[in-house]
Amino acid sequence: MYEVILVRDDCTMCGHCIDVDDTLFEFDDDDRATIIGSTRDDEIDEYEVDDIEIYKEAADNCLGECIEVYDDEGNPV
Repeated sequence: MYEVILVRDDCTMCGHCIDVDDTLFEFDDDDRATIIGSTRDDEIDEYEVDDIEIYKEAADNCLGECIEVYDDEGNPV
């Protein structure tokens, strides 16, 4: 299991994550990206997934570097 984190305060609203997959990412009411189906703690979205390929691509394309992916030991992937 992997954990995907999106730090909404760092979001630049570039939309690259949504361009990668608009079924996994969307803009929220405040025009910041959010992970669809995630839980939110303050301004941080957290989501557990088995397949990280698309989330890694979104993280690599994010201009604000607000998306991070971690393995089950908490190490960045």
